[in-house]
Amino acid sequence: MQDKLSHYLNESPTVFFILKKENKSWELEYVTSNVVNLYGYSAEDFLLKKIKHEDFIFTEDLHTFRSEIRQVSKVIKNEYIYNPYRLVKNNQIIWVNHILKIIHDENGNVSHYYGYLNDITESQKIKKELEQHLNIINNNVLITISNQDGFIIDVSDAYCKLTQFTKNELIGKKHSIFRHSSMDDTFFKELWETILNGKIWKGEYKNIKKDGTEFWVENSITPNFDEYKNITGFTSVYNDITDKKKISEISITDFLTELYNRRHFNTIFDLEFKRAKRDRKNFILLILDIDFFKQYNDTYGHDGGDIVLRKISDIIKATLKRPNDYLFRLGGEEFGIITSDIEYIGVVRLCNRLLSSVMDLKIKHRASLINDFVTISIGAQIVKTSSDINENLVFKFADNALYEAKKQGRNRAIIKE
Repeated sequence: MQDKLSHYLNESPTVFFILKKENKSWELEYVTSNVVNLYGYSAEDFLLKKIKHEDFIFTEDLHTFRSEIRQVSKVIKNEYIYNPYRLVKNNQIIWVNHILKIIHDENGNVSHYYGYLNDITESQKIKKELEQHLNIINNNVLITISNQDGFIIDVSDAYCKLTQFTKNELIGKKHSIFRHSSMDDTFFKELWETILNGKIWKGEYKNIKKDGTEFWVENSITPNFDEYKNITGFTSVYNDITDKKKISEISITDFLTELYNRRHFNTIFDLEFKRAKRDRKNFILLILDIDFFKQYNDTYGHDGGDIVLRKISDIIKATLKRPNDYLFRLGGEEFGIITSDIEYIGVVRLCNRLLSSVMDLKIKHRASLINDFVTISIGAQIVKTSSDINENLVFKFADNALYEAKKQGRNRAIIKE
């Protein structure tokens, strides 16, 4: 039995050794013959004290190793595990794992040490490569990891850099810390329904940085599972698409007023009309026109007309408060507003606020036939959930209402249902 055990020990990749105390110092009593594979020297060379273990320890690791030796005598447990360190064999670096077992006699005094040495060079190489890869990811990939309740438990340095928050400021917080006011609850409700069902969610949305700056992300959220297929959290990988969105925004933005242009009006009109129908909410289109604008240009010049267009754009934008209110410059002095989920009385109040806000600017207009100041006229069409009116007719009906408002004397709103 002892011969078999000895054979197995000597043939294994693990070097086994025993130390005993002699004359107040610890001497090598036994070492397996496979020690030659680790050091290039035989067991006999070690036992005859021709060489010793410390002769092979890499110079930079020797001080730490000796410090740990002094710690061994203070260990209460029966085992001490050294931090991995390096040996030098034929000018080559070898990483070893060193475990020491502590044997006590019947009086509780340490009588022997026996231990194991393993060559872990390959695993250290893999570990180093993994650390390098993780470091590259941490510094370059936008990632957050959250628990099942949505609280952030880890975040990459790259995402911290993008958002201007430190890691400590984000750990324990929810992603709502980045939420832009324009993003409605419905969007995030659908997101959560998807990932809580164990599915991957992908989408784009607008966020805000610590300083309030807007940024856009393309986000992929993957649920994380335990061995029982329970969701333990979520990994979010982002792509900063702010520049892409800026380029896209230029193509849908009116240069003069910085409002959405007619091209984007057509897109939003189609989307919002279908969404209102799906959600069974009223759909509202308002068309606004500056009264006697041609006469204003003739009197004050086109530069003056451009200033008026910008001022009215700004005041209308400031008057619209809700995230699902969309404002467009349709062309010339004509503007469009798309909104939803407002009853008739609410549309009346909105139109009155718009009329008053423009009047309150008190922009002089001596060529106007109805007022000393610039005014607007509004045509509004409300499409109720029960209505069978199609989207092709909505604009026509709103435009007819605007024509009626002008016919009745301008500086007023006509609202149709």
